[in-house]
Amino acid sequence: MLVAHRGFRSPMGENRMVDFIQALKICKAVEFDIRLTKDKKIIIFHDHHLRRIGHENITIRKITYHDLCNLEFFQKNKDYLPPLFIEDFIAKISDQYKMINVEVKPDRYSIQEFKQLKTALDILRSTTKAEIVVSSFSVNVLKWITTLDAKNFKKGYLFERPSEIKWDLIKKFDYVHPYVGTVLQKRNQALFAKINLPMNIWTFKENTTVDKVKKLYDSKMIHAYISDNPNLKIEDKESKSWN
Repeated sequence: MLVAHRGFRSPMGENRMVDFIQALKICKAVEFDIRLTKDKKIIIFHDHHLRRIGHENITIRKITYHDLCNLEFFQKNKDYLPPLFIEDFIAKISDQYKMINVEVKPDRYSIQEFKQLKTALDILRSTTKAEIVVSSFSVNVLKWITTLDAKNFKKGYLFERPSEIKWDLIKKFDYVHPYVGTVLQKRNQALFAKINLPMNIWTFKENTTVDKVKKLYDSKMIHAYISDNPNLKIEDKESKSWN
């Protein structure tokens, strides 16, 4: 399956409503990041801070959503305003998907904040028939993900390097989400055989990378190709059914 990474991230933008809407013309699967603002708004935004997108030296946790909206960059570039997870994505387009991968960014979430995230995910579940995969790099968040209802949510274990794997934890997950560079190292074939979970691999940019992965792994091991490239060629029956 082809998955739009941050709505097919490009130099023009990422994780914006306009990106998600445009990506829906290509495929019905998306991956994006969520995090909390100072006033506990759940927004779709990748970075911990606003330096790259926003041109301000401030973290998301230290600014309210109202103040974020009023920053000069977002006033001049309204399409770049981080969407609200519930009010924008869920309310407006979530029902159009077949697969939604929600990555919960690492943070020091309180018990109450985890409850808030769970409530938001439940709202998402009520609005869409899509497969919902919840993933994270953070061990604390991964532990929380294991508490989600297996009937409603799939669990994705994100990692970049094999040394990050917690073996007692990963066995509780439905999918493994490895970095494509790690997947391409031949010495790691045994690692993924040991993990023995379908892979949602990130992040593809070139068709040649798809070819290299297919030479190393049986197609049954790969559930999704998370891609910046909207023209990525998957070329298998299952993927075509999802596009």
